[in-house]
Amino acid sequence: MDFDSDSDGSHVSATPPRDSFPSSPPQLQSPAKHVPPVSRKMTSSSSRSKPKAPTHPPPNPSQEAPVPSPYPPPPPPSPLFTNLPFRICQSQPARFSSSVSSFSRLCSRASFTSVEKLKSDGVDFVPEPPLVEVIAPPKSVRRKPPNLITDTITSPPVKPMVFRSNGNGEGNFVKLNLNGKRGKKFPSKYKGVSKSRSSYSFRGKRYKKKEADGDGESLLEEESDLQKQIEDEANGFISSVEDAILAVKTEASDENLTKLLNLVYGYDSFRDGQLQAIKMILGGSSTMLVLPTGAGKSLCYQIPAMILPGITLVVSPLVSLMIDQLKHLPSIIKGGLLSSSQRPEEATETLRKLKEGIIKVLFVSPERLLNVEFLSMFRMSLSVSLVVVDEAHCVSEWSHNFRPSYMRLKASMLFSELKAECILAMTATATTMTLQAVMSSLEIPSTNLIQKSQLRDNFELSVSLSGANRMKDLLILMESPPYKEIRSIIVYCKFQYETDMISKYLRDNNINAKGYHSGLPAKDRVRIQESFCSNKIRVVVATVAFGMGLDKGDVGAVIHFSVPGSMEEYEIGRAGRDGRLSYCHLFYDNDTYLKLRSLAHSDGVDEYAVGKFLTHVFSTETKQHEKICSLVIESASQKFDMKEEVMQTILTHLELGEVQYLRMLPQLNICCTLNFHKSSPNTLAARSAIVAAILKKSHVKQGLHVFDIPAVASSICVATTDVLAEIQALKMKGEVTYELKDSAFCYTILKSPKEICSLSSHLTKWLTEIESCKVRKLDIMSSAAVAAISVSNTSELSSGAKQTRSLQSRIFDYFNGDEKCDSPSKATQNCAFLRADIKVFLQSNRQAKFTPRAIARIMHGVGSPAFPNSVWSKTHFWGRYMNVDFRVIMEAAQTELFNFVDRNAALAT
Repeated sequence: MDFDSDSDGSHVSATPPRDSFPSSPPQLQSPAKHVPPVSRKMTSSSSRSKPKAPTHPPPNPSQEAPVPSPYPPPPPPSPLFTNLPFRICQSQPARFSSSVSSFSRLCSRASFTSVEKLKSDGVDFVPEPPLVEVIAPPKSVRRKPPNLITDTITSPPVKPMVFRSNGNGEGNFVKLNLNGKRGKKFPSKYKGVSKSRSSYSFRGKRYKKKEADGDGESLLEEESDLQKQIEDEANGFISSVEDAILAVKTEASDENLTKLLNLVYGYDSFRDGQLQAIKMILGGSSTMLVLPTGAGKSLCYQIPAMILPGITLVVSPLVSLMIDQLKHLPSIIKGGLLSSSQRPEEATETLRKLKEGIIKVLFVSPERLLNVEFLSMFRMSLSVSLVVVDEAHCVSEWSHNFRPSYMRLKASMLFSELKAECILAMTATATTMTLQAVMSSLEIPSTNLIQKSQLRDNFELSVSLSGANRMKDLLILMESPPYKEIRSIIVYCKFQYETDMISKYLRDNNINAKGYHSGLPAKDRVRIQESFCSNKIRVVVATVAFGMGLDKGDVGAVIHFSVPGSMEEYEIGRAGRDGRLSYCHLFYDNDTYLKLRSLAHSDGVDEYAVGKFLTHVFSTETKQHEKICSLVIESASQKFDMKEEVMQTILTHLELGEVQYLRMLPQLNICCTLNFHKSSPNTLAARSAIVAAILKKSHVKQGLHVFDIPAVASSICVATTDVLAEIQALKMKGEVTYELKDSAFCYTILKSPKEICSLSSHLTKWLTEIESCKVRKLDIMSSAAVAAISVSNTSELSSGAKQTRSLQSRIFDYFNGDEKCDSPSKATQNCAFLRADIKVFLQSNRQAKFTPRAIARIMHGVGSPAFPNSVWSKTHFWGRYMNVDFRVIMEAAQTELFNFVDRNAALAT
């Protein structure tokens, strides 16, 4: 599942590269336009322009004829190289290397053959100085940007080979990686070389074209020699890597690990924190790794994956991030992924290759990892050497991007179910409180924390006060220096509709911009990100969904269109990863801050609602031993006025808390409508116990059998997956067709609580603390922005330097101090007319059943499942008291609700 949020949280960090960089990136020379070669028969006057009639007047016969010169006439000028039927390029720089240099020489000889033909046609050829080289025009390929963990390459990059995918499995990234068609392209001599014949198909086409000119035989022979040479080099590379891996297995010394790094990645040394983390993992010690964005966290599990005997499982929150990490695996490591977006045949192929031992690194979502069938496969036969929890801050409820599914990734489960030998938790941004929660959940000792600096010194941070004309302010900023000269800019917005609106506004003002958010189709998102990385798009206007796995180090500026929701969401770490000076600007608007503060309360719940929810979960119908219970998400969400994520969080806490009250099962659509086609239902029931149970538990509606899948599974003591597998098999035989609906949480009750009231009070207190944490994070970010604005007029330093110092100081204190410290809120604490308006609101909406929280949400302009925006935004009280603190409104609403009930009771008597 793709979320419209950035769970990376690595927004305020990235270490500078080791080498210095020029002040501006090198500009690659535009390739000369290729003129197709012409045959000898075509080198007549038809291929040249006809001579024009003289424009000067005819000579006057009365004038004297000129005296003839005693010297011979000068030779005609040589034809320009640009008119010749081949391409002229400058010699490659000293650091420009290629793994197929012999192929370049071969192309040069083939091209000079064309020159000899021109000479035979009477065209004079004058050689240029040695700095000019003649080569055949190369096939156009897309330039791959520098890798996340590498320094920016200042010389023109080697163009990667074009790999063609076999078959129609466009989305099958497992197949692409396993066949060597989508591995990382390496800068060193032998890396990334594939034995696939399709890798050289474009060369074969060029030689076939030359064959028509009579040079085919020799060129094809040279191609065969070239292919053999590359295969020999590839075999030598693999042998060298295997020797290096064996050396590390024998002794994991710094020297052996550095040699392996150089062979596979082409780097001479590790970055800060990498070597220490790798050695701890190889030693079997679970590790918490906190490295800045772009500092090479992925390398810290890739190298151990080459050395450790078992599988490396990488748990990642977003499918797009998994795909990107799979693409960037070295070709020496075979990888795959399992996600909900795959076709069934792709998932089956991945599982088959996993069982056969072909896949070494598997990327999975936490939901897939916790699947019962998936876990059973590892219990039976597969060995797991390392479990990597990427974006590990999602484990903690105190983080900025908490995921209930991540909360279930307990060390006890990973060690007992997967038999994992080691755990590596990775994140780029986490507070002290979050780190403690993650390490406690994954049982990582405090001594095994590797944490490096999160602040860089190549930022210029700035904040400006804005208002209703923010889009105009943005345009003025982008048309003024230094932003005017920056070629890659990211503008971050909070809402999806803003990305489309702002990107259109910029395009209307001649700025090349595109909008990006999780609501776009996957293909569109991939295309926009690739266009941005190749500098075809200058500005991307995006939600925080953009940036996960972004392989672009030369982003020169990051602009926040509104205040971020927390310091973790302050996305400055996306800029300046190439070490150059970068600019980060924030438009602060008080109205937007108040709106975001209201939205921070949208996930909160009342104790009354929690009590109703628990009563339903532990109802009498669910107390039967081993019965599979279900909770339809949409109807339950409206009934209890809770979001889906909140209900999932409560159920997860009931499973993983101090007392295990229930066991969660895979989420599925529970209502099945079945239609029989060939055999009669009774005939199929005689062959299958599951079909017989379906007939008993279903009701017939217009000739269709409608039944509840968990009820059928419980009646014959089988899993819900068995029922689904049976009806799927019948469908493949043409016996039935079926339709599924009503997505639901499924669970079995293990123990009923003694007191529902006590449990609901405990859960409400915990959920209220999570809600308060979100509000506090926003207040801290807002306070830092306001302080930066005010400090610009109180110092002798320049405005940019003052704001940069102020913000950096706040960032450092937040990530290294106590994040629980209170930050002053700008919300009003009282209002004279509040209670009077609540009284009028209750009297005019007598038919509705309100809670204090529901009233406070409406007064703040925040919808909920039971009180949606589409209905309640029509009341004139909607959003009227957004500037008043949410808790103040709740207290006033509770008082007025009691008075309202008392008045109605008095009138009734």
